[in-house]
Amino acid sequence: MHTDSEQLLVEVDKDQIAYLVGLFEAYGDFAVVRTLDPGRGLVELLCSPDYLPDIRALLEDLKKEINVRTFPGSAR
Repeated sequence: MHTDSEQLLVEVDKDQIAYLVGLFEAYGDFAVVRTLDPGRGLVELLCSPDYLPDIRALLEDLKKEINVRTFPGSAR
């Protein structure tokens, strides 16, 4: 069992932040979402390393609906 967490930085259009937050809230304990810069649409996802592959897959699917950019180097 992991005791650490992973940080994944994500950028979306600023009007899509609430949608992203709502989506992750619907998944329950998938990730904690923090808005770092609302003007830029910069959001931080904190998650267990166990959930990281599922979160990455969810973000890839989400790219079909909205502009989503993940930053290299986040979530090692």
